[in-house]
Amino acid sequence: MRCVIRWKRRGIGPPKTVRLGRLDAVIEQAARSGFYRRRQIALPECAPRDEEFVESCLESVPAVELREFLASPAEFYNWDHKPRPLHPLECPLGDTGRTALLGEGFEESGTLRIFPYGTHEELEEFAPDSLAGPAARLCSLAEAVLDGRMKAGSLRSAVIAFTGLRHGCLKQEDRDLLWKAFQAPVFEQFRGFSQELLAWECEAHDGLHIQGDNAIFEMAKRDSELLLTCLNCPEYSLLRMGTEMTGRIVKTPCGCGEASPRLMGLRSLPARRGMAAMA
Repeated sequence: MRCVIRWKRRGIGPPKTVRLGRLDAVIEQAARSGFYRRRQIALPECAPRDEEFVESCLESVPAVELREFLASPAEFYNWDHKPRPLHPLECPLGDTGRTALLGEGFEESGTLRIFPYGTHEELEEFAPDSLAGPAARLCSLAEAVLDGRMKAGSLRSAVIAFTGLRHGCLKQEDRDLLWKAFQAPVFEQFRGFSQELLAWECEAHDGLHIQGDNAIFEMAKRDSELLLTCLNCPEYSLLRMGTEMTGRIVKTPCGCGEASPRLMGLRSLPARRGMAAMA
């Protein structure tokens, strides 16, 4: 029998942190969504006031398989959400110079240009110092460079590869391919369905720092799958969403000096029954 924890909304204590306030909003948002209402899934009334109890709070919520979301995203959609501004592109280097971004959902600037469907000729003409975009698109571009179908001088700054719920994991062979083609350091960024930054790689290249105000990561006890609760995705209610990835969450300080927990050794789990039919 599953025990549902009820946290009191009022009481003596300090105000909730940004992270707890966002978890509160996600729980309330999820309770109104079709997925939880139609299945009559009991949720906590709100987030706890103390970070120490976040794990206990979430353990009362059943995990959701990624394929359930992909099969019917409208069941998780928040129809009352307000349009959100476009994201800036974050990078530990700070200045990435002229940057070509192969995707959408980001804010253009004087040095950042969006190429959602850019041709090789357009990218060559732009002559970027850095490239950013989904890992698969960057790898396809790298193959075009190595095959001679695209001309690209060595980049002067970085290759920023998006991974996550939309894009899967970044394998070592992908990193090797990107380095061989562009001769620039690779920085992985784990992003959500709304392109929000959930975890990022620093210059120490020793795991991905979890963006605590945007995401809560857990390891499922049953099969060590990485579970994700998105705290900054107003479009969807994503509580303990399976990522079809596994790895480790470490809390030791990073060589860069950042003390936030990190995701280490991420890799895809074997394909689950039924996923091949959905692809």
